[in-house]
Amino acid sequence: MTPARRTELSRMVTAGELEQVPVDPVVCRTMVEQARRHGRTAAAGRDLGDQEGAFQLAYDGCRKVALALVLAFGVRPSGDRGHHADTFAAAAAILRNHSTQVGVRQSLDDAADLRFARSGAEYRAEVVSADTVDDALAILDELLAGLEPVMERRLSAT
Repeated sequence: MTPARRTELSRMVTAGELEQVPVDPVVCRTMVEQARRHGRTAAAGRDLGDQEGAFQLAYDGCRKVALALVLAFGVRPSGDRGHHADTFAAAAAILRNHSTQVGVRQSLDDAADLRFARSGAEYRAEVVSADTVDDALAILDELLAGLEPVMERRLSAT
């Protein structure tokens, strides 16, 4: 564990944003597969005109692949507050030290920003456009391509 990553993740644990958990490769890989299925189902929902449902699934896929990465490093959101935000923040902390792909880090930031559209759709019945669904699906594809290899490297090292 690099000092920078240890410091940032340790700070999040100390602040109660994250808690330490045992690494379970089966859970991590299952979450990635669920994220893939969510993407396929979201694309079908978009094509059927259910933009809000499709968006929810695409967003959830982004969250799950980020959470799979976080779990592979032995931490998870504590659930005491905004655990979706904490998931994306922890994944970003990991990526800063384990990926040189700037595009993947940008996709993770974009996924975190999807939380605002999710909240609008979920709590204020805001309409989700087909373009927003397409963006979420593209972000999900980028996260799967960029985060899964980092997760697998970590799992093979444990």
